[in-house]
Amino acid sequence: MSEEENTEQTEEVTVTESDEHHTQARDCIHRHSAYAAVGGLVPIPFLEMAASSTIQLRMIAKLCDIFGVPFSENAIKNSIATLVATVLPASGIGLATASLIRRVPVVGTIFGVVAMPTFAAACTYALGRVFAWHFAKGGTVDDFDAEEMKGRFQDEFAEGKRKASDFVKGEKASSKTSGTKTPGGAAAAKA
Repeated sequence: MSEEENTEQTEEVTVTESDEHHTQARDCIHRHSAYAAVGGLVPIPFLEMAASSTIQLRMIAKLCDIFGVPFSENAIKNSIATLVATVLPASGIGLATASLIRRVPVVGTIFGVVAMPTFAAACTYALGRVFAWHFAKGGTVDDFDAEEMKGRFQDEFAEGKRKASDFVKGEKASSKTSGTKTPGGAAAAKA
């Protein structure tokens, strides 16, 4: 086998692995974002934050597995705290205040059903995207610089909020036009 043929085969394997990692990472991020949204529905203040944090750590551990990167819980926790703090002022209120608002009758219920799941899903999505991008570039948990990633995280957070909003609008639009949810809608959502 010539050196040129060997190089072509190596490049094909690398591209295939890269595509596989990308697909696995995307699926992992979407799945864990949905879990975080459900965790945001927990009616007990501060418990939804613990649920989201656990889901985010588990997602990053899975991303480490996908990309073959050693996992360090302490390093990840510090990075998560730094990144999530960048979007708290942008959201208008802190998580602690949001949890307390949920106790207010009617307003708290509406807020809890819409805002908290959206925030949890968007944060999880953004964290997953930032870490997956870093790992795909050959980075590790140890050389992850949360300060440097703040801008990328904020962009991904905005994208996560948009995706969550589009999902909610899509659900409302389909139920308004038909009066009920279509049986194929659930199957299409899973596909």
